[in-house]
Amino acid sequence: MKAVKLILVLSVSFFISVSVFPAQIPYPFCDTGQDNDILAYWYYFPEAVVKMETGDVIAFHSSLHLYGRAPADKFRVKAEAYLQDGKKIFEREFESEAAEISHGFFKIRYPVDHSETLPDRIVVSITSAQGRRTQEIRCQYHKVFGTLGDFDGNPAKGFIFVGPDGFAGENLGIETDENGAYEMFLPERTYNCLIPNTQAYGSTALEAWGWHIIVDSDQEIDFKIGTGEVYNLNVWPNNGGGSTYFISFRPMVLAQARQKKTFQVELDGRSFAIGDLSPDLEANDFRVTVNGEVAEIISLQKYYETRRPGNGLKAYIIQVDKTKAGIFGKQTVTVEYDKLFEIEGKQVRASAMGCFQFYLNYGGYSKYF
Repeated sequence: MKAVKLILVLSVSFFISVSVFPAQIPYPFCDTGQDNDILAYWYYFPEAVVKMETGDVIAFHSSLHLYGRAPADKFRVKAEAYLQDGKKIFEREFESEAAEISHGFFKIRYPVDHSETLPDRIVVSITSAQGRRTQEIRCQYHKVFGTLGDFDGNPAKGFIFVGPDGFAGENLGIETDENGAYEMFLPERTYNCLIPNTQAYGSTALEAWGWHIIVDSDQEIDFKIGTGEVYNLNVWPNNGGGSTYFISFRPMVLAQARQKKTFQVELDGRSFAIGDLSPDLEANDFRVTVNGEVAEIISLQKYYETRRPGNGLKAYIIQVDKTKAGIFGKQTVTVEYDKLFEIEGKQVRASAMGCFQFYLNYGGYSKYF
């Protein structure tokens, strides 16, 4: 038994030393024993108000998110946040009615005052008829920085939405400066998305997308804003075939989406109305990079992303060579398209950018977490 324990300790030490499984990454939960299901993230954003060209107003703020297994009965969750010198900067107790419940786990979101100093630890206690459980979470932050620009090389003043678990419904984010530069310190975890945007969203431009962004170290990510989107982007290696990546996404271009046109296709004997949200794209309209290196595009295939019976949207799979990319560690795949086309006799530009991150295992195949 002692030998088994020693092997386990050595294995865990190895993985920690190479930062494959960083400390705060595990939500969704890898292990719900030993109170590891109790997690807390303090999102650290200065208050800012952005007025959009469409008339909408966005108010950014800091926020505390709490997670844990939800007891079957009513429960209370207490959170306390401390600075490194031991000073308490936050204390509040929440009733179970304040929680979102999903598949036996709760999430509590609460706007907090912006602290000029990053919190060092958050203590979370869950109390119910079943007893009391407490976990102290050490906060770990990493810097994410870069620039926001357009497809002509010009800087673009804008802002970056942050979507930890879904999309940016809570106004977490930060503004860029006049030159499009941004810098933010994010809690260590995997983010559903980062959404760079400008005040022209919905008027003359759409948004860029960072999908499945793994914040486990400081990193630079530069974004481009155009007239389109690279939506629902996903990347995976060819496991057991050639040395390639498959890249799947759904495009949308503002000018064409406004046409609200559809066309019919037959799939397995059923008719689908496909939303015609972008021009047809060809391989030479794209630029794909893997870890900053331009990747050779082997093929581009169109398919249809069916949403419900009778409806769907146009989508693409790009297959690229990955032999130039490093086969270990975190991969950052960036997809851009830039194309001129016509709508009602007028020349229109379709341009968009998105990126996706994931880890590879020792064999060079995907290790999502």
